[in-house]
Parts: sequence; C-alpha cells; structure tokens
Amino acid sequence: MVTEDDGVGAPLRVDTERREDAVVVRGAGEVDSYTAPLLRDRLAAAFTDAKSGGLPVVLDLSGVAFFASSGLSVLVEYHLLGVDRGTPLRLVAPAGSVLRALRATTLNELLELYFSLPEALAAR
Repeated sequence: MVTEDDGVGAPLRVDTERREDAVVVRGAGEVDSYTAPLLRDRLAAAFTDAKSGGLPVVLDLSGVAFFASSGLSVLVEYHLLGVDRGTPLRLVAPAGSVLRALRATTLNELLELYFSLPEALAAR
C-alpha cells in the first residue's frame, strides 16, 4: 500500500493497493484545486500499474468530504484515458459531495459509478 501526504496536514490522503482483481485507489479528505494534482498523480501511477496487469482501476471516494470541480476534471481525464487504453475506471461514491457533484454535472451518467467497494470490485 502506498500513502501520499505532503507532511503538513494535507487535506487529502490517497492510498493505493494492487489486488489480484483491481488496482484500488482510496481518497479521504478534500479534493480541491490544491489537492487535485495529488489525486491525478496517484491515478497516473494506478493506471500504469493496472495496464501492466490488465486490471481495472477502482477509485474509492467514499472518504472524501469535499469535492470541487478540479476533482471532476481529474475524473473525466482518467475516464477518457481508461477508454483509450481499455482500462476501466470504476468510481465508488456512495453519498455526500462527490455524488452531488457528479449528479449536478450529469457525470454520474458517463462514469461507472458504484455505491460500495465490493460492488465495484465485482463488476465485469
């Protein structure tokens, strides 16, 4: 497991775990213009890892309390990259600001959205 934090109380924590069925990226905290680059970096690494193993990337945002438009941009970027590479991006967003932002922008209709990690991992 890899954990990324800038050491000064960053409002976003990102953990990555390679499993036999997926590369799981878990975010907790806040995604805004300050922290979105960290999310982008962790997703870039996860997509590289997933491609080598032919795995999907599951992004679990159930621990995210605040999700700004900069985070939505990262999701669209990596959704499109996944389509191009044949690497699915599955998003776990059960409630809260992430789900509200996805619904407000209708991205919930574009992205593979799941309400729990087990659901996302079981998807085919």
